Amino acid sequence: MDVRIRAIYESSYLNIISALFKDLDLPQLIDHLVPVNPQCQTRASDIVKLIVLDILSGRQALVHLEQWVHDIDLPKLVRPGLEPSWFNDDAIARHLDRLYEANIHQVLSSCLVQIYKKEGLSLRVFHADTTDKTVYGAYESVSSEALQITHGYNRHHRWQKPIGFGLIGNEDGIPFYGDVHDGNVPDKTWNPEVLSRVHEQLKQAKIQDEWIYVADSAAMTKDTLTQTKAANAFLITRGPSSLRIVKQALAEADSPHIPWSDPFTLAEKNGATYRVWETASTYESHPFRLIVVESSSLDQRKGKTLDKERTKEAELLREEQARWERHPFSCRADAEQALASLKASLRPQFHRVEAVVEEIVRPKKRRGRPKKGAEPEMETLYLVRLDVEFDPNAWEQARRKASRFVLVTTVPKEWKGQPMEAKEILKLYKGQISVEMNFSFLKDPFFTDEIYVKKPERVAVLGYLFLLALAIYRVFQRRVRQFITPERPLKGAGGRKLTRPTGQAIFQLFRYVKVVLLELPDGHIQRALGKPLTPDQRRILQGLGMDESIYV
Repeated sequence: MDVRIRAIYESSYLNIISALFKDLDLPQLIDHLVPVNPQCQTRASDIVKLIVLDILSGRQALVHLEQWVHDIDLPKLVRPGLEPSWFNDDAIARHLDRLYEANIHQVLSSCLVQIYKKEGLSLRVFHADTTDKTVYGAYESVSSEALQITHGYNRHHRWQKPIGFGLIGNEDGIPFYGDVHDGNVPDKTWNPEVLSRVHEQLKQAKIQDEWIYVADSAAMTKDTLTQTKAANAFLITRGPSSLRIVKQALAEADSPHIPWSDPFTLAEKNGATYRVWETASTYESHPFRLIVVESSSLDQRKGKTLDKERTKEAELLREEQARWERHPFSCRADAEQALASLKASLRPQFHRVEAVVEEIVRPKKRRGRPKKGAEPEMETLYLVRLDVEFDPNAWEQARRKASRFVLVTTVPKEWKGQPMEAKEILKLYKGQISVEMNFSFLKDPFFTDEIYVKKPERVAVLGYLFLLALAIYRVFQRRVRQFITPERPLKGAGGRKLTRPTGQAIFQLFRYVKVVLLELPDGHIQRALGKPLTPDQRRILQGLGMDESIYV
């Protein structure tokens, strides 16, 4: 029996992503939103799926995509009947333009709504934030409505050419809303605009229920508050330290009579402990609950600032101590006056300073050599002496104050039959890390790398496809985490136990899966795995509702 090997593909985890893309019914939805052109051999869904696979495989620039297509199992990963030569630069560019003309923002929004429906995800709480990514090149567009790519200062205050990403998602980091915008748009402008769009997106999905919007301190503006109410939402944000009501709440929290809560933790182990105290106020005619939070874990930047302030204060006090000891007074009254002035001016924060006038008697200095046998003439001087000692209690109090922040919320104390106490509000706010973790994906060169396209419209489309790839990546990660337990972990690199594996850690487990394309004597093509799947690989596929047929 003469069986020939036609090709060997390093399929790794791409077949899982392809199967997941299909399971979410995204090809049909995309082709409905971007109708198939009978003159094209490929569809918009083919290009979208191919680029998503490219992004999640350790992205090739689009200029190399056609060559990459020759190296993958194209019919199995994208769609049977496709040829690699159909994915040249011109074909890809045409589809990017068609996606833009079909309103790429609406295409992504529809995909994200469908993902939420298919996964049965809660629409109760959403976390919002923005980031930027630097691009290069001279982008030309004839449309004033296209993405504006201009120079400006990015978030690190560097003069670059950024584009902005806006994300709103759940606690698992799965985006429900995403956009690509001008990198110079401030968050204070973005928040009220996006609230209106998310409200429309929910209405299109026939969802009219109340929801909670969690954002950073830039959301504390009159426009955002007004739009939050109009969007049938409640707000949770961190109060800016410059805000009057925040300053008042922090000042009141210093009172010894404040009824702080008992310490509690939010993490299962090695987590910070918190105490909370709640008060109320109004801002721009909106009533608020103000929750003062005290954390045992001091913010790293604040900790460094405090250490610098303590070191600087100690140095200044040493200099002051040496200066007064070098210059004694001849008159006690002058020394007492200097002491009073010194006590009024010294306000040490981290040290205890005792200042006293000390009388000293010493030989009076004279010019020339003293006569032989002459008794030295004595003089009485008055020295202002400082005794400086580090104050651990003051230091601990300063650290405790620095570890406090204020959450501002419009969420009622009971919502949907559930008590929404201060601890619950803090827990929801801490979920903000989920959207921040997504930014590490968008900035990771493995996934996004540089953007080499000519038109801002295509930059926008590629940006939206980054967001779609992110959503699929997070869905994949969530599905796997649902059946991985501390009792039955996965075995990662080096024998490490994985109880909450990241998507990339799961990808690593499938890194060496290969598919062999065999040509049988009768001309038929058959696929086979290069070697059997491991127990962990089979377990993951089974948990995802898949088997090795996704490869063969």
